Formats: sequence, structure tokens, C-alpha cells
Amino acid sequence: MGKLLLLLLLLGAFSFVFIQAKTTVCMVCNSFKRGHCLSGKSNCTTMYSPGCRTRNFFIFSHTGKWVHNHTKLDCSSACLAENMYEGRLKISTFCCKGEDFCNKYHGQVVKKDVY
Repeated sequence: MGKLLLLLLLLGAFSFVFIQAKTTVCMVCNSFKRGHCLSGKSNCTTMYSPGCRTRNFFIFSHTGKWVHNHTKLDCSSACLAENMYEGRLKISTFCCKGEDFCNKYHGQVVKKDVY
């Protein structure tokens, strides 16, 4: 009986370590522009898929082009890679998991035009 109890305890500890190994640390930022977090910089940890989420916000300009406005980075338990349109606003979502801070460099980097 003692061996069975020990085996159950070891299996429980192994399961706990195995679950912990599946966690992903994500970058959090409320306003990410040109490769830098301008507000709300922190991080979050998610155990379940899909993990880290990047949402790029675009505004339809008077010139007929989508112009990047800002990016939001966070954790998500229900992330779906998609493009969503709300009038003149487009939100492009990217999801990743399995590597810490996998959403860090997926924010839209906008290059300035030189005239």
C-alpha cells in the first residue's frame, strides 16, 4: 500500500512539472509602435493554447491604403488568427505559443518615407 501511495505522489509531481513546462511567457503592451512599447509594458504567463497574441490596428486612409496605427500585445486563451474589419478599422491578429516572448517582434514596424 505504501508503494502505491508513493507511486501516486510521484505521478502527481511529474504531472505538475509537465504542466508547468507548457507555460509560455508573453509580452504585454497596450501601444506598441516602431518596435517600442509606448504604454502598458509588462508580461503575462499562459498555460493553455494558443498563448501569446499580437493585434495590429490599421486605419483606412483617404489615399485608399491601410495605415498602421498601433499594436497591442497580450496573453489570450482564445486567440484566432484573423483579419477583422469594422468600418475604417482593420485588426490583424497573430497567435503564437511554445516560446517565451514569441509575440515580441510581431508588432508592425513602420518605416518613415524620406522625401
